Amino acid sequence: MNKYHFGASLGRWLTILTGCLALTGTSHAATSPSEPSASQTGMLAGVFPAIVRIEVIRLRPSDGLMTKAWTAGSGAIISAEGHILTNCHVSEDADSFRCYLYDGQQISARRVGQDPLTDLAVLQLDLTQWNKNSGPLPVAHFGDSERLVSGDTVFALGSPGFLSQSVTRGIVANPSLVMPELTVGKMMIRGEDVGTLVRWILHDAQIFHGNSGGPLINAKGEIVGVNEIGVFNLGGAIPSNLARAVAEQLIAHGRVTRGWSGLTVQPRLEADGKGQGVMVADVAPDSPAAKAGFLSGDVLLACDGIAIEGAEEKAVAHFYRLETGRLPGNAFKLDYRRGTESRQAQITLAAREPARADDEELRSWGAVVCNLTMPVVRNEQLPDVRGILLENIRPAGPCGQAEPELRRGDIIVAVDGQPVGDVAELRTVTNKFFPDTESALVHPVTASFRRDGAVLSSVVELRNTNPRRITPIALKAWLGVASQPLTPKLNKRLGINSADGGARLTRIYPGTEAEKAGLLVGDVILAIDGSAVTARRAEDSDVLARQIRQYKAGTSAAFSLWRDGKKIDLPVLLEAQPRPPAEMPWWEDIRLEFSVHELAFDDRVRLQLAPNVTGVVVESATPAGWAELAGLRGDDLVLTAGGTAVKSVEDLHRLRDEAVRSEKSWWVLQVQRRGQTLFVEINLKPAKK
Repeated sequence: MNKYHFGASLGRWLTILTGCLALTGTSHAATSPSEPSASQTGMLAGVFPAIVRIEVIRLRPSDGLMTKAWTAGSGAIISAEGHILTNCHVSEDADSFRCYLYDGQQISARRVGQDPLTDLAVLQLDLTQWNKNSGPLPVAHFGDSERLVSGDTVFALGSPGFLSQSVTRGIVANPSLVMPELTVGKMMIRGEDVGTLVRWILHDAQIFHGNSGGPLINAKGEIVGVNEIGVFNLGGAIPSNLARAVAEQLIAHGRVTRGWSGLTVQPRLEADGKGQGVMVADVAPDSPAAKAGFLSGDVLLACDGIAIEGAEEKAVAHFYRLETGRLPGNAFKLDYRRGTESRQAQITLAAREPARADDEELRSWGAVVCNLTMPVVRNEQLPDVRGILLENIRPAGPCGQAEPELRRGDIIVAVDGQPVGDVAELRTVTNKFFPDTESALVHPVTASFRRDGAVLSSVVELRNTNPRRITPIALKAWLGVASQPLTPKLNKRLGINSADGGARLTRIYPGTEAEKAGLLVGDVILAIDGSAVTARRAEDSDVLARQIRQYKAGTSAAFSLWRDGKKIDLPVLLEAQPRPPAEMPWWEDIRLEFSVHELAFDDRVRLQLAPNVTGVVVESATPAGWAELAGLRGDDLVLTAGGTAVKSVEDLHRLRDEAVRSEKSWWVLQVQRRGQTLFVEINLKPAKK
């Protein structure tokens, strides 16, 4: 789902950069600032220390998994308790926050709450990490955004490109901008239309990718806006009066509580002529407005005696501000017109519910799912909120391979006839099928699901999260060498004149019976026990190995060689084939999303490791997973964990568990990669869940 969705005319109006959605302005000749005055320098020095760079680890659904990605934004400290005001699109779907302060300190933070409807969020610094010698925490203060007028000087502060705190200067172009829906479209975040309540402060102080959430300040150094979007070469900021009210509710309650009437309104139709008010487009069933008898086509004129002001989108935004400014349970008096008749009604507002729930990953289903909300129920015309919405599916996973296949948007309502009302119930039912990692790999179930008003059934073969089941192969005889075929041109060039070709040795593996027998690089094996080694073409590279596998391990064979211009015979003991990597002890860290196995002979050869090197090999790191995000890569050789040597997968597993039990935030692995060593720091938060 594209959560930042604008209409088809987007290219003509807005530049919206997703990721951390810091929306970009371009330099403007009219706003090139002169040298700042002494008063401006002092003002900036007072507010700059409160600007924060925010590093975010974001979780997003992709291919049936919650993938992890690094992104960044900006914010401002607004309280002595360490509260930071930023954008919701910076904090949403995030699992980890690290804040970089003006003096270089790095402090972890948690999300206190977020409000998609206004694109605002509040984080809180972990002040136990604050350096007390730095003095009191710097705090920025709010100004009155209602006092802004076109032409006022403003400053945009933030961290463009997550480089460092910066400032640009400009003027207010429009203190109360409403985006026209017919030409621009809507800005959607978590299913909410931000333009419902926000009237942006349009200004020409440059903002860049990474500035999102940074404050817009006036000449007094007061926060008058929160930078959010780019419009042409201008910037748009959420007014501080709205931001302050939302932040206070988030700090106090972790969420914003708003009243809801059940009315969806739109600008009046031109066919009805000019006039005051907004038109009722839709009335939600069983809502307060429906119970009061409101109908589509009614024209709302005033709320609680306050006339709905403005025209078109401004009038719509005004109605929603009046509605959502009340609390659930408040009486809400509406003056309206139906046809030519003037009417009045009083309703009791209900609570406005979130548009969508958080995504959760169910690996055994191969899907990302979420609970239903009342807005989804109304939009999809569902009977109730019981069920689990399939948000994202892995095509090759259980849902994608079900019969019939499940699709994004399907709603699971029962498993094997047992109703499931939400994600927690579905997870409980699923866990019963896989009580431990040694459970059966596949467990078929019958899933009942809603699609297009019908309830269908599908057979879904749920899979355990541990997919590795290896059947050991019989170990054959083996020669510890690498070789290449003796092609006709190479045969002639070396002066061997062997009609059957042969195998030229390119490498002798140390510590093997081949090395002990005296085989050398450059030797050409012509025959084994009198049987010719017929390797004449490039595709004959495995002829020698196949011929040796005909012997029993532990037997000796007579090798006919070409060495230094003459033929010699050499007895060689054929040893047992080393265990392949797939049969080595293995461990998958499901929480941190990587797997390792112990060093096999093939690993030492492929990675060119010395015989005395110890460690475990990273078999895989899930793309966009926690370990990969930290920098761990496939084929890395883990040497130490937390400073302790790792010699087996059991060592690594034990050291991971010890790090979690000791409440460490980070787990440091020393790895060898292509002949060099480096340190990888993995966030342990997922392992503690």
